Amino acid sequence: MKLRDTTVVALCAFLGVMALLTPIPVFSGPYEGLAADEVDWTCRMPLLSLAPPDVDLDDVRARVKTAHVTADSTGAAYVPHKSPHPLCGGLARTQVVLALLAFAGAAWRGTVWWRSSTDARAEKRFKRLHAGASGNQGRKRLLR
Repeated sequence: MKLRDTTVVALCAFLGVMALLTPIPVFSGPYEGLAADEVDWTCRMPLLSLAPPDVDLDDVRARVKTAHVTADSTGAAYVPHKSPHPLCGGLARTQVVLALLAFAGAAWRGTVWWRSSTDARAEKRFKRLHAGASGNQGRKRLLR
């Protein structure tokens, strides 16, 4: 199966946009002593969080501990503390690099397609411009 150049350009552009706009929601395991059900790890869109602030894990542990204490004292269900994941910054930069590579692939493939189809476009333009000069009117009309 051979893909057309325009299809490859569209796929590369789509993957680039998805890499830029989709946050990675893969932080479901424990991280440095914090269980997966104690903290609700979040990450923002990579384009908006290239340099997120550093996460103080001691502060996160203290907030989780106070949330456990209040949940036990009130008898309410434990609500996990929301915090950005410490690895979000590195992953956001990685996603931006992947998006730039996808856009570079789309631009490269687009220029390859544009250069390869130049002759066909020129022939169509030539036929359209010179159809009246040769006596041939191009497309024949059904009704005159």
